[in-house]
Amino acid sequence: MNKFFFFHFSVDDVLKSLIEITDQNIKIKDHWFFSTLYKIHKKYNLKISLYLFFQEEINGKTRYLHEVKNLKKELKENWLYFGAHSHSYQKPLHTQSIKNQKKHINNIYNEIIRFAGKNLLASKVRLHQYSECYEISNLLKKYKIKALFTTDKNIGSHRLNENHKKKLLLKGKTKFRNLNFIRTDFRVENMIKQSKKTNIYNLKKIAKKRNFLSIYTHEYELKKRIVRSKLFNLFDLISKYFLLKSY
Repeated sequence: MNKFFFFHFSVDDVLKSLIEITDQNIKIKDHWFFSTLYKIHKKYNLKISLYLFFQEEINGKTRYLHEVKNLKKELKENWLYFGAHSHSYQKPLHTQSIKNQKKHINNIYNEIIRFAGKNLLASKVRLHQYSECYEISNLLKKYKIKALFTTDKNIGSHRLNENHKKKLLLKGKTKFRNLNFIRTDFRVENMIKQSKKTNIYNLKKIAKKRNFLSIYTHEYELKKRIVRSKLFNLFDLISKYFLLKSY
């Protein structure tokens, strides 16, 4: 097929690996999580986005994003980009007041800019539980966010009206209240039992409608060998049929 395809790969629920490289004082590429991502970057020439919690329970203790060491010198190749996910697993933004949404977003981005710099802010973000926080679109744009990802489920969107849901399902994107929304296509761990034939069919089905694709997984899922294997198999399959470029 060799169709030119814009491709987005991201990882949700990230914090533990950042805490581990800080606690162990090891280089980012020497950690299992980041070394896997770097291999993806080098092999497929893709940039990767990580969506971060501000706090998380790790080994029985609450750990925070402000504990993460400065990584600016180790991220000079511009292969990793960072964005907000939520305050924590228990507090998705859509359950918070507008005031608290803004507070959590500011807190997360203050830390991202501190340890990674202003040049590595992800332009497309998936908020925890696909929170569609269009009420704070001006604040999101302050942090260079051009679009939010919506759910990969058949509903298309949790909060947008039927017209926008249909656009997401048909065209993969829509614009609402001055904010762009992009459909999430595949969650890697949900594809493990799918055959290669099914994967090819689904990819071609999307390719008939548009020229962009989004795939994601979670930090804790990527630790499983079966998930990593499926991920690389998918990338091999996609790169066989399409000419890829990160977006």
